[in-house]
Amino acid sequence: MQFAQVTGNGHLKALLAQMVDNNRLPHAILLTEDDAWGAMPLAIALAQYVNCENPSGGDSCGVCDSCHKYGKLIHPDLHFVFPVAATKGLTESEKKAGIISDYFLDSFRQMVLRKPYFDEQDLYDAIEIENKSGSICVAEAKRLTEKLSLRAFEGKYKTVIIYLPEKMNQDTANKLLKLIEEPPAGTLFIMVSHAPERIISTIRSRCQLIRLQPLTRKEKEAAGIAARVKPEYRELLIQLLNAGIAKSVIDTFPVWEALADMVRERQKEWCLYAESYIRKIYMTASGLEGIADLDGEEADTVRAFAARIKPSFYETAYKALEGAMASVDSNVNPKLTFCNLCNILLLSM
Repeated sequence: MQFAQVTGNGHLKALLAQMVDNNRLPHAILLTEDDAWGAMPLAIALAQYVNCENPSGGDSCGVCDSCHKYGKLIHPDLHFVFPVAATKGLTESEKKAGIISDYFLDSFRQMVLRKPYFDEQDLYDAIEIENKSGSICVAEAKRLTEKLSLRAFEGKYKTVIIYLPEKMNQDTANKLLKLIEEPPAGTLFIMVSHAPERIISTIRSRCQLIRLQPLTRKEKEAAGIAARVKPEYRELLIQLLNAGIAKSVIDTFPVWEALADMVRERQKEWCLYAESYIRKIYMTASGLEGIADLDGEEADTVRAFAARIKPSFYETAYKALEGAMASVDSNVNPKLTFCNLCNILLLSM
């Protein structure tokens, strides 16, 4: 993937290319984003650029042998690490030795090539780990150490792209820290994180942190992700907000029951959507509708809520939604989590 194929964040693409050209690229970069803002395509484009045989104009050539292999994600010096979990297709010996990304690499490649702006649940669906939350275990760090002990096969750099490093346990993080502190020559680490605060501070401090900007509506359309928001997310949130305005506890029941039945990553995705929607209501109520990025389907509804919701609601709602996502990550009973969330939102309106 070339920088030109990555939607949005043009200033970051130019900055990264300039860092490579001036030999000022750090050996460890931490790209942070909300789900599906394009950090993975950007990471792949950077990895392709550093190993391109004929880069020019701040981008890889796209036609050399190295670029062809990066375009298919099969370059021998490109390594991926991502959260995984046990599946029925793994043997007992594989499970016992430690579950690593290599077992799912073909499915991962196919997903990224088909849908580069994927989210965490898309990953879990692709590698078929069902309603589980993946993790990066210590066996992954051991395998990565083995790979990086070898010289680069073809490129100038051995590039390691780690998706969601916050999913590492403590032992994994400690082993990875040693690699980052004393990296083998010609090694580039690129991490893509949605929650950098959950990565141990010793790893964060050794990375160049780069925050991606959210995509505009036009950029989302260009990337083919305009329809990522599912209609049922909006319907559930509107039903909940209407119940809150009416102070009708019984009308919240079908909402929290539907949320509790979702898989965990979809539950978090809904919470993020709810935060975004409520932010639009707040901005509209504050006279900032021009930068609220309302689409045609939601504009009238958002304006109606903005006129009826009291100012104290917004901070309470944000904290409650953040708390719900933390509970989902901690495997708290989903019915308790979303019943509590709905009650808080209802009482604060």
